[in-house]
Amino acid sequence: MKERPSAIDLFCGAGGLSRGLQNAGFDVYWAIDSDTAAVEAYRRNHGSHVVEEDIRETDPALDGPDIEPGMLDLVAGGPPCPSFSTIGRAKLGSLEDRSAEEDDRNVLYRDFLRYVDYFEPAAFVMENVTGLLSDTAIVESDTIQQSLPIDSASAGEPVGKEIPVPEIILEEMNTLGYHANWEVVDAADYGVPQHRKRVFFIGTREGDTLPDLHQLKTHREPKNETEQTMQVRSTPGAFKQSSQTTFDTEPAVPHFNRGDTVKRPYLTVADAIMDLPPVSPGGEMPPREATEYTLPPVSPYQEWLRDIPEDEDWDDQTLRNHSCRGHNHLDLTIYKLLGHGVGWNIGDVSQELQPYRDDVFPDKYKKQNPSKPSSTILAHIQKDGHMFIHPTEARSLTVREAARLQSFRDSYWFPESRTSAYRLVGNAVPPRLAHAVGHAIREEVLE
Repeated sequence: MKERPSAIDLFCGAGGLSRGLQNAGFDVYWAIDSDTAAVEAYRRNHGSHVVEEDIRETDPALDGPDIEPGMLDLVAGGPPCPSFSTIGRAKLGSLEDRSAEEDDRNVLYRDFLRYVDYFEPAAFVMENVTGLLSDTAIVESDTIQQSLPIDSASAGEPVGKEIPVPEIILEEMNTLGYHANWEVVDAADYGVPQHRKRVFFIGTREGDTLPDLHQLKTHREPKNETEQTMQVRSTPGAFKQSSQTTFDTEPAVPHFNRGDTVKRPYLTVADAIMDLPPVSPGGEMPPREATEYTLPPVSPYQEWLRDIPEDEDWDDQTLRNHSCRGHNHLDLTIYKLLGHGVGWNIGDVSQELQPYRDDVFPDKYKKQNPSKPSSTILAHIQKDGHMFIHPTEARSLTVREAARLQSFRDSYWFPESRTSAYRLVGNAVPPRLAHAVGHAIREEVLE
């Protein structure tokens, strides 16, 4: 049997990318992040091979994993680029004496490339927000030359020239000796119950063939209302669609097969979270926190999320991170007014209904639609839950519900601190999407 390919995870966060790569058959030997809570979560779920360091202050030859250059299969990571994000740009712009252009985190991708340059992996994958694709930057050739320990004169542009950020990144990747390109994908197309568009830069050292992620889609828009109904599991291990088409030999989470023409309807919010017991901000009945399941899994996806060991019953499991944050009466009243999938932009309603200054942070109330994938889970959920209102209960989503919508299984550990846990969940790469990317790289590049 072929040895499992090797990988390292830069800017690893809570480990969503690592978990997906592991599911795709990779061994992740090393990971790094500067966030203490993220490193704790990663260590709890993956092991002690994670390092808490600011990557900008590390030398891959001295501080990186003990792997010889040229022997590593994959360098993966998602360098944070807040100034490429619409929300990030608004937040940075509201800070005194600071702007998005001055935020040095938007060039952390060059630290990612420093590790690629040193380890010379067979391939790399870099995940980021799609806002990066519409950004431009003033490029100075001496800046690029100082950022990478290579002769990057060919990567430079005339001083002061404004060019698209993707072109800058691809040129620097090419300078390192890689054939690279980027691809935008929606996580919902790969079995994540959430619309989440992200861009993946993928590069290979040998050959000019890059994986086509669109060939691995497993899900699609529903064709009718029947396909939007929550899928109900029949017998253990069997998968039954609401359209009465039965896949008795298919798992709840389908395999990735290149060019597979049979695709399932999108997984929905109901498919993901509606088996979880109710909780309430009042803390009486329903309680504020639930630590036990009250129902068995209803949908096939819920059964997969429960991750129940063979020697256990569903009611023997402990439910974690399912507690409700507090809400004031104004919030709760507005939550009740909203229909499924309805959102109010702050600024479009009267001043009495606005929880924020609309000139600082554009925000909105949004109740999730149980018959569709959720809207994009963002790290901003740590601040409040207005954009992530439960479809049937007057409250925002719990950490466990948000994690399920990101395709984290219930056995995945997150901190008890809701603020830290929300941030880690919102920033994570959905494991199911990472699995698809890892599968494409392993099958179409490494093998």
